Amino acid sequence: MINQNLTFKNKVAVVAGGTRGIGRAISLHLAQRGAKVIALYARNREAADELEKEALSNNLNLTTIRGDLTHPEKSKEVYQQINDHASQIDFLIHSAASGVHRPATELTEKHLAWTFSINVFAIHSLILNLKPKMCRGSRIVGITSSGGTRVIPYYTAVGASKGALESLFRHYAYEFAPEGISVNMVCPGLVLTDAVDAFPEKETRIQKSTEATPTGSLTTPEDVAHVVEFLCQPYSQQIIGQTIIIDGGKTLLS
Repeated sequence: MINQNLTFKNKVAVVAGGTRGIGRAISLHLAQRGAKVIALYARNREAADELEKEALSNNLNLTTIRGDLTHPEKSKEVYQQINDHASQIDFLIHSAASGVHRPATELTEKHLAWTFSINVFAIHSLILNLKPKMCRGSRIVGITSSGGTRVIPYYTAVGASKGALESLFRHYAYEFAPEGISVNMVCPGLVLTDAVDAFPEKETRIQKSTEATPTGSLTTPEDVAHVVEFLCQPYSQQIIGQTIIIDGGKTLLS
C-alpha cells in the first residue's frame, strides 16, 4: 500500500494525457495525495486499464475517460462525462502531446495542422469548457518542453506548437488571475517515456542529454509530478504565468 499524504482530499483533478508517461505519474501522484483524479486519454485503452488497476490496488480515487479532443463531437461526450463525475474542478493539468517528427522543410500544412490540433487547439477547447467549473484557488498547469524556445532536430512541428501553447498560457494567466485561478507551465528536460521512442537517433540524444546535465541524470516523470503538486498547493498562489524548468541544470550550459 502506498503511503498517502492526503493534502488534496476533497479536491478534483482533471489530467489530459493522464494515462501514460508524465501524465500518468501526475495522475497517480495527485491521487496519492487524496485528490479525485479524472485521467483523459485518446486511444490506448490498455494503458488506461493498467492505470485503473494500479489505482484500485492502492485504494486511489481515479477514473479514466476516453475521447479524442480534436473531434468536436467526441469532445462533447468527454465534457459530459466529466460533468457526470465532478461538480467542480480544482486542478486542470495538460500533459497530452503528439506530433510529427520531421525537419521543417519536410513538413506539410497537414502535418502542422494535426500537431497544432492536438497540442494547442484541444487544450484551448478543454479550458474553455471546464473553466466554469473552476473557482478561486483553482490551478491550471501545462507541460511544455525546451523545444518551445530552442531548436531540437526533427522537433519543428511539436516545438512550434509548444511555443504557441506557452504564449497562450501566459494570456490565460493574465486573464484568469483576477478570478483567483493560477496558471503556470512546467518544462522538463528530456524525460524517458514512450514518447521518446518516436525521436530519430534516440540513443544518441539520450546520451548527449545525460552528459550535458550537471546532475548527471535525466528528469523522471515523478520529478515532474512533484513540481505539479507544488504548483497546486495553496502557498503557490502568487506564482502566476511562470514556466518552471526541471532539467537538472542542463539549460545552464545551453
